Amino acid sequence: MAKKRRWANRPEDSTWGHYGPDDQLGRMNELTAAKVMQGIAEVREGKTFCLSMPLDYPGGNVLNPRRHPPQLRPTLRNEKPNWLYRTEWETPGMTDVINDDLVILHLQYSTQWDSLAHVGAMFDADGDGKPEPVFYNGYRGGADLAGPADSKDAGAIPGTAVEAKGTSKAKALGVENMAEKCLQGRGVMIDLFAHYGRRRHAVGYDDLMRIMAADGIKVEAGDFVLLRTGFDEVIFEGKMRPDRKTLETSCSGLDGGDVRLQQWITQTRLRGADRRQLRRRDHSDEPVQAGAARADAAP
Repeated sequence: MAKKRRWANRPEDSTWGHYGPDDQLGRMNELTAAKVMQGIAEVREGKTFCLSMPLDYPGGNVLNPRRHPPQLRPTLRNEKPNWLYRTEWETPGMTDVINDDLVILHLQYSTQWDSLAHVGAMFDADGDGKPEPVFYNGYRGGADLAGPADSKDAGAIPGTAVEAKGTSKAKALGVENMAEKCLQGRGVMIDLFAHYGRRRHAVGYDDLMRIMAADGIKVEAGDFVLLRTGFDEVIFEGKMRPDRKTLETSCSGLDGGDVRLQQWITQTRLRGADRRQLRRRDHSDEPVQAGAARADAAP
């Protein structure tokens, strides 16, 4: 028996329902075994590259005032900090010394731990004339994505006391879906930095096509498309004390207001980008250098 979908209307050009009514991966479904083999076939050297930034970068909260660096603390053991903890205190004669940590971590602070639960929209998915918070494939805010309404159950600002309890949960569309999928495949890098340097520029469709033609780049469905902007180098040069003006005036990113660019993203079936969420932001939200928002197929 076919499953009933959770929406009557879906956003124009969205992928809702393309991969089944309960799908939580979106364009990640394009990452097939054939695409993995295609990526393996292109390997020439066994070099590996870390694409993540240290968890405590960029430093401070200039890039986004709502996000703070991670805070490390030892766990508690027998009413003592579990740091340089001597097991002989529990069992005489033992020589082990233990360090055991916990962390208060803003998941969007440095390299983002992101998923389809990150960005949705107000949209009339029921067809009753009343927009409601919805996410990819019609998953609902308040039901599938549960969280608090009271401000005291939100935030964790360094120097303030926070009760050790969770208050929000993605019952669907969580980042664990990508971990379970296992993300290996063919990578394609579009080097915006090589063409624009650190000049602040909104890259539209014509710009992107020119760059891809000049560099001989072809993008296919299921590819991992990486945009090199140079913004990471700007952050590192700040040595954890970033300058707001420098961050707000440096490097290029995609121009989310370009309709032809939006259409190209839809037609090429890119993962990790929804053409409706690919809008230019200032640094108080999310830096445009991060690429497109990941709500592929949110309205």
